[in-house]
Amino acid sequence: SDKTMMSGIHKRVENSEYEYWVRRLYQTNMFNAVNLGLTNIERLHHAIGNPMENPRLTIIHVAGTNGKGSVCYKIARALTSAGNKTGLFVSPHVSSFRERCQVDGVYISEEEVVRLLPRVYATCESEDIPATFFEIATSLAFLFFEEKGCNAAVLETGLGGRLDATNVVPRPAVSVITSIGLEHTRILGNTIEKIAIEKAGIMKKGRPVLMGPCVPHDIVRKHAESVGAGKVFTVDDVLGSDDGGKIDDGPRILQNLSGKQLATAVDFDYENSRLACAALQIVAEEGRRQLDGHAPHLLPISDSDVHYGMTVRPPCRFEMLDVWSPMANVNVTVVLDIAHNPPALTQLFTKLNTTFPGRKLRVVIGMSSDKDISASASIVLSCVPSENVHLIQAAHSRAATLEQIKSAAPDFVRTTSNGCHGNDGDCDDNSRRRNISFQVGEALEIASQRDEVLVVCGSVFIMSEAREALGFDEPRDTKYIAEVAGSRL
Repeated sequence: SDKTMMSGIHKRVENSEYEYWVRRLYQTNMFNAVNLGLTNIERLHHAIGNPMENPRLTIIHVAGTNGKGSVCYKIARALTSAGNKTGLFVSPHVSSFRERCQVDGVYISEEEVVRLLPRVYATCESEDIPATFFEIATSLAFLFFEEKGCNAAVLETGLGGRLDATNVVPRPAVSVITSIGLEHTRILGNTIEKIAIEKAGIMKKGRPVLMGPCVPHDIVRKHAESVGAGKVFTVDDVLGSDDGGKIDDGPRILQNLSGKQLATAVDFDYENSRLACAALQIVAEEGRRQLDGHAPHLLPISDSDVHYGMTVRPPCRFEMLDVWSPMANVNVTVVLDIAHNPPALTQLFTKLNTTFPGRKLRVVIGMSSDKDISASASIVLSCVPSENVHLIQAAHSRAATLEQIKSAAPDFVRTTSNGCHGNDGDCDDNSRRRNISFQVGEALEIASQRDEVLVVCGSVFIMSEAREALGFDEPRDTKYIAEVAGSRL
């Protein structure tokens, strides 16, 4: 596997060409101001040859507040299982920038980054395009997919939808909106309605749209009508109701995949699996219609391909593992999840309580400063006593500081086992205690002694170091890159 082949890559020489180019990429926004809009990416996409306008390429475009990454992974895995050469573009990454660009589950290699990224920069310079980090990363993925000969591409929006760099694609086979919640309010708007319209901006004229259950359907349908989008579906429209009902008309690839057969547990993964299944059904039917006179270029997707795809969970989406604790000489059950806003944390702790009934939890959590810290703290503390919470702070500009967390949620820091501790909530100035690896290690030791389930959750910015502390051997960029990992602009 890619993980095995790249074992130990995080020990690379820091001044490698890969390191140089990825560092340069992350420094791009220091010199090119982020102006939300499609002008740069439209010019850049045209200059590199319009790879996303290839009529032989089937594109699935996915936006949403929560669930979009998981839905993308599931769709891509099913398409690959059916024999399609499938590109996957997702963000943010967990441990390595290379996770963002994949073909058939294999990350773009360091050598491919070093070869293709300079081409994007050279194009920006020759055409005088002040492209941003995300616009350049998106273009890199497009070139990578073209070079690999992909006949399918699954694209996750970075932020919003309407003005996101991925929205340069002209004719997606389906536009998927997974869920809508309050996030990035400074950029996207401060109401569900405003955010819904931003996400719905990925809809294209004449192209079908799929909505998840946690989406304001009336708003999205109205917007679809205004832009002349194709038919708007709910998951139940495509798969039938949750009780196993089926639609009667049209060809199907999912005869036996309705209801609770789609997932072993009723949780957010079940919802994501239904969304992914419905998207695949729409894509299959669109292909059969031979749109625009083109023969379908997607290989048929069988029920077994869909089943296989639905088993996928991306890294840090309720990722369970056993980690050996030498202090107590036992394995500790650990759950990693990048639930980082109130809706996602509610789903996470619901799943934890149903998966581990009666078990005590110990939580290591780091937050992003642009999330609702107070509401997030209330959700966590409704399930876990404050003395079982370890607060950590990522080395990232968007990470919430321990002081910010203390101010927004005083009850969150009434604990003696983390960087903010003591009944008065004072923050410890000891940098060692603020260290993610230290906190994860301490929490693991305590959990092993008290037979607790250890949960590491919150911002994606904490996960690379947390995974390293737990013994993951996987592609991992240097700490300099990790400090800015996950930036979506």
